Amino acid sequence: MRNNIFTILKKELKRVFLDRKLAFAVFIMPGLTIAIIYSLMGGMIDKLGDDAREHNPVVYTVNMPVEFKETAVSVFGTDMQIHVSSEYEIEAIKQKIAEGDVDVLLVFEKDFIKKISEGLPAVTKYTNSIKDFSVSSGYMVDNVLDVLRKGILAGRLGSYDAVLVFTVNYEDVALAEEKVGKAISMLLPMLLTVFLFAGAMQVGMDIIAGEKERGTIATMLLTPVKRSHIAVGKMLSLAIVSLASCLSSLAGVILSLPFSKTMFGGGFDISDLSYGVSDFLLLVIQMAAMALSFVAIICLISALAKNIKEAGGYIAPVYMVIMVISMSTMFMQPEGGWSFAVPIYGNILNIKDILMFKHTIGNGLISLASTIVFASILAWLMVRAFYSERIMKTT
Repeated sequence: MRNNIFTILKKELKRVFLDRKLAFAVFIMPGLTIAIIYSLMGGMIDKLGDDAREHNPVVYTVNMPVEFKETAVSVFGTDMQIHVSSEYEIEAIKQKIAEGDVDVLLVFEKDFIKKISEGLPAVTKYTNSIKDFSVSSGYMVDNVLDVLRKGILAGRLGSYDAVLVFTVNYEDVALAEEKVGKAISMLLPMLLTVFLFAGAMQVGMDIIAGEKERGTIATMLLTPVKRSHIAVGKMLSLAIVSLASCLSSLAGVILSLPFSKTMFGGGFDISDLSYGVSDFLLLVIQMAAMALSFVAIICLISALAKNIKEAGGYIAPVYMVIMVISMSTMFMQPEGGWSFAVPIYGNILNIKDILMFKHTIGNGLISLASTIVFASILAWLMVRAFYSERIMKTT
């Protein structure tokens, strides 16, 4: 039995590894592509942030009190370009904001400062929500108005301390490595899940449905090897391919981190990464279990389909469901151990806990057991499909 399964396993792996184009597409291209794309995206995001910080806001005002300009200079110096306009120019300036030539327009009520002692005079702020510079400049203007408001209140109450009432001191007790774990665990579990499924899907549709379409599966089924051995051999080979492809993608993500950390939330130093060998092994174990589940799903669909096109049609909605499940763990995590018993979902939660240094052996074993049971049931169904002449016929 072992020799037969190993023979099928070796045959399928040779088919992938000895095909240079396929091996490059499955093992090298994912990591290389991700490293390049994520580095470029991280660089572009950083550049956008730098551009916003270096941009000098262009602010036009109508009926501007001198106190506003004095406050703006005290807060931002000469970085904020303030222009004085008349009410007759409001529509023209609004058009310039729409075109991106002006960032903000402030329209104060006449005698703004004088009216403060009599009531609540209004100031209207015009910005363009689809222009990044306009949005960031709007925040800066809000800051100036807030400082001006506090200054006026301080004048009424006699001191600036009277306006503050109390102060708040902030102290973060989280360890540096925990901050890194929190940032990476937001996105990486979802990425690993997608990489695993995509890696298995790329080869999985061809491994059975493709051979049906070419007619080669019939020849294999006529050999003295048990059909169950053929099915298990194909599954194990696909699991190895899927895991190897995912590890390649993971390497690409790690290589891109110095340039793409803003995509993971930023706010941490790469030097704070402190994952050990045990963390990596736990991660690989959870990934391997998840790979078995994905392979079982894909192989069963591939066995039931008549050709690659039909298999692709069946797998596409499953892929979407997997993506939704993986994305659901990005911002929330249900309380209670029951969630770790849900196949695939529990593996994703464990991967997140490993990255956040919160992993427990109990939850890890629960998720592994549930996933193995789930994969075993699907594998049994696939074996039954291999013994069905109606399902395995090639014409």
